[in-house]
Amino acid sequence: MEKKLFLPALLAVAAVTLSGCGMQLTRLSDDDQSRFISYCAQVVAKHNANNDTGLISLPKKEETGKKDDTDSSEDKPDLSENTESQSSSETASSNEVKKASFTEAIGIGGMRFDYRDARVTGGYSQGDVYSLKADSGKELLFVRIKAVNTTKKSINIDMPSQNIIFTASYKDQSVNSDMTLLMNDLTTFQGKFAAGKRRNMILLFQFPKGSIKDPKKVSFSVKKGNETVTIDK
Repeated sequence: MEKKLFLPALLAVAAVTLSGCGMQLTRLSDDDQSRFISYCAQVVAKHNANNDTGLISLPKKEETGKKDDTDSSEDKPDLSENTESQSSSETASSNEVKKASFTEAIGIGGMRFDYRDARVTGGYSQGDVYSLKADSGKELLFVRIKAVNTTKKSINIDMPSQNIIFTASYKDQSVNSDMTLLMNDLTTFQGKFAAGKRRNMILLFQFPKGSIKDPKKVSFSVKKGNETVTIDK
């Protein structure tokens, strides 16, 4: 009987103590605290459906496999086709061969450079001043180009400073032009063109002897700086 009266009284004291009503905190003895804890544990156990297993952790929420709307693939544009199309376009652009005339490729304002012809020879001489012969086992491709000053003013030309490389190709062989001391060698020419002046210039290439069967089928390209163009004769 004494035990039954004690427990309700103890609960009342605990309720008042924990209610925060400003009453003075009641201190319990060690024995009273033990009895209070034991009683609370019994009440919890009485209403616990999992009394046999004790306290268990709640299961995690099952994932449905559906992605958040913000991460939906439908909201993201498929760029695979565009990327492939762009790559193909860039490749086609990089493989595209640029064509131009000698005038456009050399690019000296006011000067026009007209291709005339090409022929194969064993050597070339410029009067009694200079004579040039092909190296052993080779022959010269002799190309004539007419240079014209189309303006009414003189034009100074310094070809070495133009950083230009002339290339002749025949079948699977390509050769850069020789740099000679000839006064009319377009590769190395330095001088002044008077207004309206015309002058025959040359380009010389050394090919293996007998390799060029038809000089008319020789193609040319001009590299100026980082740009290379094929000459449209």
